[in-house]
Amino acid sequence: MSRVLRRTAWFACAGVVLLAGCGGSSPAPLPAEASSNGEGGGSGGIESGDAGTAGAGGAGGGASVDCDALSAELQAALDAAVEDQRLPGAAAAVSLGACSWRGASGVADAAAEVPLRPDDLFRVGSITKTFMATLALMLRAEGRLSLDDAVSEHVEGVPGGDEISVRQVLNHTSGLYDFTQSDAFWSAALSDPERAWAPRELVEIAASQPPYFEPGEGFAYSNTNYIIAGLILEAASGEPVGELLRARILEPAGLAHTYLDGAEAALPGLVHGYGVDRGKLVDTTSAADPSAAGTAGALVSTTDDLTRFYRKVLGGELLGPAELAEMTTWVDARLGEVTGYGLGLSRRESRLGAQVGHDGGIWGFTSSSYYAIDSDASITVLVNLEVGDAGRIVDDLSDVLIVP
Repeated sequence: MSRVLRRTAWFACAGVVLLAGCGGSSPAPLPAEASSNGEGGGSGGIESGDAGTAGAGGAGGGASVDCDALSAELQAALDAAVEDQRLPGAAAAVSLGACSWRGASGVADAAAEVPLRPDDLFRVGSITKTFMATLALMLRAEGRLSLDDAVSEHVEGVPGGDEISVRQVLNHTSGLYDFTQSDAFWSAALSDPERAWAPRELVEIAASQPPYFEPGEGFAYSNTNYIIAGLILEAASGEPVGELLRARILEPAGLAHTYLDGAEAALPGLVHGYGVDRGKLVDTTSAADPSAAGTAGALVSTTDDLTRFYRKVLGGELLGPAELAEMTTWVDARLGEVTGYGLGLSRRESRLGAQVGHDGGIWGFTSSSYYAIDSDASITVLVNLEVGDAGRIVDDLSDVLIVP
């Protein structure tokens, strides 16, 4: 068990993938939600507002798209990716404004051979960070905190907290050590998977190690930053972070299938997550208590909810123009294909144009959710294998959307 888990990045951003530069044009409203065909796993279905065809904007070069044909191509690409990567399963959602597709392939429970459904629940790891950054910007809009506040104004006991700003916590320029890189953390987490972790304990683990650099002098992705962000949110709002998340984002945005595990009651339907040991699947769904990820990675959600969330955030429905501008102010972050990191957001270039969103990795699961604004193309992929590559499947589905 420990050998399997030690190899995964957990909720450390597997490739920090995200969708793209919020520039001039706003995205189209989210179309009506598609519904799954049948009662088993496999193909979901696609909806359109125009008898099966819709303009796909940048994704189709302005051409008309046959939504039914596109549905079959997307499902075939998802099936091929699951087979190619030898995944237990994957669920995906694609939205092109007027066309909206959901699909699934593989199993939610390998032992019982339960087919995966498009609306199944997955752990989504570091995608949690975008939700936390959104909450911080909401409080900033109300004057409850400033991005330039010292962390120590809200939370005591953070090493160098007098010199680290809220902004530097949210864009990973604080220099704080990532507690998930600590052998002490791994030893404790793996020896007692049911142990509940207090955020302060995780901060203390980070404080036992020297920082990577002085605040503002570099970029280093660190889960510690978002554990501290959760503490800042509670201090600035006076509310538990789970309640704040539900009242400010989940309920207003209609994200009925999303929750912060460990901070509120779990919803039924979480699929089984897996690792691989000696070529065999190992169930790692409950490898650690969700409090070990906390506000850095404990969110549970669905493809539909994540697609809706990123379109609402980047479309200005949850944040005002000033806050959205702050969120999409990029620092240099060369992580794989990622070229910049904002506040809980990553940016990269793709064949669909600039993309903005986030990746996630946690025990048993990987995730990617992107929005290419110029193409009005949203893609979310959730995988129930911790060494799976959800971002690669996003690329596979993106290729389907490219019209020669």
